[in-house]
Amino acid sequence: MPLVPMAVAMMVGIAAGHLVPTLPSWLWIAALVVPLLAAAVLLYMGKETPASLYSALLMASFLSLGGLLCQSVDPLHDAGHWTRLAETDSGPSRPHHLAVRLKETPSPRQRSWRTAVEVVSFDQQTCRGETLLFLRNDNSVRQLRIGDELLLHIYVDSSRHTLYATGDHYIVSHRDSVSLRARSEAMRMRLLRRMQNGPMQPRYRGVAEALTLGWRGDLETTMQAQFRDAGIMHLLCVSGLHVGVLAALVGGLLVWLGNERRGRIVRGSVQLLVLWGFALLTGLAPATVRAALMFSLLVVSRMMGRRTDSLNILAAAAIAMLTAKPILLFDVGWQLSFSAVAGILTTRPAIALFRSKLWKAAIVSLAATVATLPITLATFHQIQPYFLIANILIVPLAAVLLFTSLLYMALPCPITAWPPNQLFRCCDALTSGISHLPHATISGLHPVPWVIALTTLATIFILVSINTTLSRHRYTKSGTPC
Repeated sequence: MPLVPMAVAMMVGIAAGHLVPTLPSWLWIAALVVPLLAAAVLLYMGKETPASLYSALLMASFLSLGGLLCQSVDPLHDAGHWTRLAETDSGPSRPHHLAVRLKETPSPRQRSWRTAVEVVSFDQQTCRGETLLFLRNDNSVRQLRIGDELLLHIYVDSSRHTLYATGDHYIVSHRDSVSLRARSEAMRMRLLRRMQNGPMQPRYRGVAEALTLGWRGDLETTMQAQFRDAGIMHLLCVSGLHVGVLAALVGGLLVWLGNERRGRIVRGSVQLLVLWGFALLTGLAPATVRAALMFSLLVVSRMMGRRTDSLNILAAAAIAMLTAKPILLFDVGWQLSFSAVAGILTTRPAIALFRSKLWKAAIVSLAATVATLPITLATFHQIQPYFLIANILIVPLAAVLLFTSLLYMALPCPITAWPPNQLFRCCDALTSGISHLPHATISGLHPVPWVIALTTLATIFILVSINTTLSRHRYTKSGTPC
């Protein structure tokens, strides 16, 4: 797994670049180049050099690369960032003119619509940067799509973390209808309207839309709260579970192609097209992109007939995504996604020891929850004690839920609506029962940083202990595998 330490070093470098923004760029560049030159000199001299020394030099380079990448996107070092231009203004006493481009289709909240935007210009000065935009709920907002360019006439608040506008505060200056993202988003909205006009019960249709299209605008608040309190909120976020199920379904349908080279190439090509098409339809969220990258690397390795380590593939996906967008390291969804998968892959040798699918599901759920515990405590300040019960009961149904929801999305009619309605009704009853148990959610947890650090260390220790302990006990007292 040579890429795992490199990915960790890159993450440390990005964090260091964020915490110490005053370091000059030339220092990061020197720290990047010097280890690479040292490794090149050692290779040229041809002397016997320990492999650990080369690993240390590469880790130093990746650490410096992470710091340099973070500094390149840090507003504190970017003179062209829109917040720097806002700082030079006299204050929020007068309105400003901003040109922004929507990075996602606005999604409804209780009182407004939320979207992420890329700032193009500030008071007619070309600039860069991203922010969140909240729009008042009216009919004009429902027509906005990803790629649309808006001209905003608004006041900028002092924090400059978010922007707020009403219908008379902006105009649409350009609509994107030719790019790949715009075309995929248009198809996504058409499929969404097909599902909304179908006969499925509205309460369960919102869950089906979240599973298949990543659209949570129609998800009822009570249903969302039930899934959250039961500890299975990850089912409503398109991630590795959904992408893996889709890849397995495509692979199963094309199993008749065989394992010869030509059959592997055809099957793998179809899987890649389906995976990235699904990622585009669901909005290219960080968790979805991570899963698509991982499964793409797995599919390509199988097409080439090579065996690869899953942790190494996870590290490669992390390096690729952080190189393209270093700020993802601070995205909570990205953190939860990678930590959960890392926890599952770390305990995979122990999981393989069990024949019972029930025990496998329990260990997978335990590993993912333990791995994400530090992030959950630091971000959401709450835990769900009954997560293991909910995951054992409901997660095994995920493949059936996704398949029936996809079938209903393709052909919305009473026949295709009946199976997901019954399955979601069962999930509704289970999540409602679990969420109403005593102390289903323990909230109000605000640990100090040193507690988070100890929790992280304990998490690593528990995951390694689970793997080591279960790997040693390969046989029961009767001498048969578990």
